[in-house]
Amino acid sequence: MTIPRQLALGEVIGQKKGKAEPKSRPVSPGRPRRELDVELLRELRAKGYGFKRIASAYTKATGEYISHTTVRERLVYG
Repeated sequence: MTIPRQLALGEVIGQKKGKAEPKSRPVSPGRPRRELDVELLRELRAKGYGFKRIASAYTKATGEYISHTTVRERLVYG
């Protein structure tokens, strides 16, 4: 006679041990990214400007306001 063991969380009787594959979730598109002139941002960064100065220079050049955090996101992460 075997001793019954307690089932692990999420384990079903008759299922092999191991990781169960998680259900895939639909990907939310999120907020659309703003169209920016990334080349201009890179040129300003090459001049040694900081993110805040790049943001103000971009606003003066294009007439479009962007924040310094948007500049950082595009140059560092994107």
